[in-house]
Amino acid sequence: MTLGALAGKRAIGLLNLAVNRRRKHKTELLAALGEDLLAQAPDHLALTGDLSNLSLEGEWRAALRWLEHQGAASATVTVIPGNHDAYVADVVRDGVFERLFGQFQTDDVVGGGVTAAKDDPRARYPFVRLRGPLALIGVNSCVATGDLGAWGEVGADQLARLESLLAHAEVARRVRVVLIHHPPVMHKGGEARNLKDRDALAAVLARAGADLVLHGHDHRDERADLTGPGGRRIPVVGAGSASYAGGPEKRARYNIYELDDSGRITVVTRAHDEATDRFKEVRREALG
Repeated sequence: MTLGALAGKRAIGLLNLAVNRRRKHKTELLAALGEDLLAQAPDHLALTGDLSNLSLEGEWRAALRWLEHQGAASATVTVIPGNHDAYVADVVRDGVFERLFGQFQTDDVVGGGVTAAKDDPRARYPFVRLRGPLALIGVNSCVATGDLGAWGEVGADQLARLESLLAHAEVARRVRVVLIHHPPVMHKGGEARNLKDRDALAAVLARAGADLVLHGHDHRDERADLTGPGGRRIPVVGAGSASYAGGPEKRARYNIYELDDSGRITVVTRAHDEATDRFKEVRREALG
């Protein structure tokens, strides 16, 4: 790490990391979560962002080592960036995240019928991964904000590609799961940390439909609904932090999604129990 790499917004982020995040987030909890995940043996792993604090390549390589420890093939892991993975403009412009995690972003429905600028790393989003009855659609809501905000924006071009992909024959016949970092609804106040074009995203989903939207960003369990075609409900589920060392309601956790033969989805939350130092099931909800 060089002093030059820590200029500007990264310097503020480093201060926040030293004073706040490092006290609240523990790597040993992330390691324990990985061991529990190995025991649960899900068919596919989806990471909805913030694989780093400061968008430093060393942080991302540590995340890659964690994924390697899970022993999962790249075809069974899908990764999208979080706002901390788009901390500064030069890293976003150079596509460093996409270069390192590209094996987890391969596209099974290339382009979706909408042409995008190939010299823009964001042009690879949304991408689609077809896995049996599922279509996982990775959306990038993260931009280098140029300020101290944590807001996100999908953008008109990406929204057009998303609408086209959701209607694609190979996607539409599957259970469509949209992955995005910022929640598509406002849970925590203030435009400085929310998705600026959430209404435009909601309009796309209202026209094209989806079966489930998964997000991160707020570091806590969250539930909401959007409206799809014909008034059909689209569940929106936010995952808590994987490494938070706070009280039981926010302590390190992750979600498992069970899909039955009828297409019904059940979300199961597993969280770290401080008393036993083990992960356990703390919530189960049928999403309808």
